[in-house]
Amino acid sequence: GRRRYWPIYEAAEHYDMPIGMHSAAYGQHTNSGAGWLNFYIEEHYAFSHSLQSVVTSMVFEGVFERFPKLKLIVVEGGFAWAAPLAWRLDKQWERMRSEVPHVKRPPSEYIRENVWFTTQPIEEPENNRHLLDTLRWVGTDRLMFSTDYPHWDFDDPRFAFKVPLTPTEHAQIFRDNAKSVYRLP
Repeated sequence: GRRRYWPIYEAAEHYDMPIGMHSAAYGQHTNSGAGWLNFYIEEHYAFSHSLQSVVTSMVFEGVFERFPKLKLIVVEGGFAWAAPLAWRLDKQWERMRSEVPHVKRPPSEYIRENVWFTTQPIEEPENNRHLLDTLRWVGTDRLMFSTDYPHWDFDDPRFAFKVPLTPTEHAQIFRDNAKSVYRLP
């Protein structure tokens, strides 16, 4: 959300071009409070942490207030964390909003209006109801299916979403949302 990036956000909003944010490997700083990670599974899990930090920064730096039509796409960072993050940001904003007077609305509203998520990696809990609840909060109109193929841990579309989706929800996630966000024919 740093102001040095605002010209990019301004141009993206002006031309109705979404900005994709993809998680990446870490640089020179340790990537956890426990120090350097030893296993890929730890790093894979931690990707969403960096994405949450960027979403938080964009909300509290006022990016979405200043650029209300900006579209941010969180790519390959999952989406199950979006609701708990939004709830936490709302609570913090309620308590400390005097620190960020330029943030006029609860953070969850900016996330719901300005942020889209790709599905990979799909977090599929044992209880399908939990995934359905998450889908409902994020909104099936804000999700785009992604596989991460050809990586070995890709999500196979034949087996993805073991929860019941309506035909409309399925079409949104697997086709329509990407067509809309990217303005494809």
